[in-house]
This record gives sequence, structure tokens and C-alpha cells, in this order.
Amino acid sequence: MNTVKIKNIELGAGSPKIAVPLVAQDSDGLKQALADLQGLSFDIVEFRVDFLAQAADADYVLAQTALVRQALLDTPLLFTFRRAAEGGSCPCSDDYYFELVNRAIESGLVDVIDIELFAGDERVKAAVAAAKERGVTALLCNHDFNKTPPKEDIVGRLKKMESLGADVCKIAVMPQSAADVVTLLDATQEVFQTASQPIVTMSMGKLGVISRLAGQTFGSAMTFGAAKQVSAPGQIGANDLRKILDVLA
Repeated sequence: MNTVKIKNIELGAGSPKIAVPLVAQDSDGLKQALADLQGLSFDIVEFRVDFLAQAADADYVLAQTALVRQALLDTPLLFTFRRAAEGGSCPCSDDYYFELVNRAIESGLVDVIDIELFAGDERVKAAVAAAKERGVTALLCNHDFNKTPPKEDIVGRLKKMESLGADVCKIAVMPQSAADVVTLLDATQEVFQTASQPIVTMSMGKLGVISRLAGQTFGSAMTFGAAKQVSAPGQIGANDLRKILDVLA
């Protein structure tokens, strides 16, 4: 499997990398969220721009991204606008979604761009190509906040991401039972055996916490830990997550 170098980290090598979501509604909240990162152990910051109150204003979003970049010059920065269809906080048109994704890619401010698998194959492929041209890591993703799809669907989605040119393939699902968590981990292990790119998987909520800790065992290259505000159900504190990963390493 290929690894992916993003600034000072190598995704797919060693222990799973910890990504911390940066969540805020406005500039003042963003400054506080950045301050809350002090003293935390993490590898990547995910700027969840859909939480911004003015997320529908691309100029505003890019201005806030510039502030984050200035504060975190040496930290790998993942830019994520989660569409409402996959649990995001700002409903928008497909045209706006891809306008924002492409402007983020072209801005030179971000290291990794989140692109949703089901946003349309042709536009997804175009965004991936644009990211590669600018040296931005393309992370393709899919989220199901209602259920855990069958194993073959999880496997198929991860493989489709790879076929569309993803540098990193990510899926997050919601378990309704312990068996659903096993399904996610089993699918992860199967895909990992033949994957050419790093994969990131997680089972959300309290039931799925174990999936956030056991990535190295099953093949997931990254996990998400919270600073103060979580961006998805089941996230635990970044420092607690680091201690557990160190024990399991």
C-alpha cells in the first residue's frame, strides 16, 4: 500500500494519525477553538467549515481558512465542508459545494481536501484531478448517520473511492448493534488487504468507539479526537485517544 506524506506526517505508516476537528460559528469562536488546541496531542486539524454561520459565503469561508492557516503554519490542514445530505450543518446546492471545494484547492491554504463520494462521479473526478494538480491530498469520503450498510456495500464504496483517484478513502457509519461494528471492522480488514491507498473507517456513536481505537489492528490509518466540541458522535478527547493508541502500538 502507498503511504501519503502530508507535511510532517506519513499517513498509512505507523500508528493511526489523530485528526482534531476545528469547529466554530464565527471568527471569535474560531480564535477560541484554535486556543483550545493548545496542549493537545494531534497530527492533523480538520477545519469543519460547514459549522460556520456564514458557510454559504465562499469569500468568508476562505478568509477564515486563511486565519487558520496562519495560526497553524506547520500543521497538516484538512478542509471539510460536509453537505447536509451526509450530516453537515449548511444546506447548499451542488454548484456551491464544488465551487467551495475547488476554491479551497486553488487557494494554497489547505493540505487535504474532503470530497464526498456521492456528490456526482464526474464532478468528483474533476475535483480529485484539480487537487492532484495543486499538490493537495484528495480524501474521498462517505457518511451514513442512520445505519451501517452491508459489508459488501462498505467494501464497494471504499474501492470506488480508490477507482476515482482518491489519495485517502474514508467511510463513517452508524451502528445499531455490536454486530454492525464488527461489520465495519471486517470490511476495513478486507479492503486493507488489497488497498493501494490509505483507508480511514469508523463506526460512530458510543457503540462504535472501539473502531476509533483499533485502527492499526484492522487497517484504518486515521482516527478523530475532540478538542472541546465534537464534530461526530462518539469522538473522545484527543489526549485520551493518544494515550490509548500509544498503549496499543
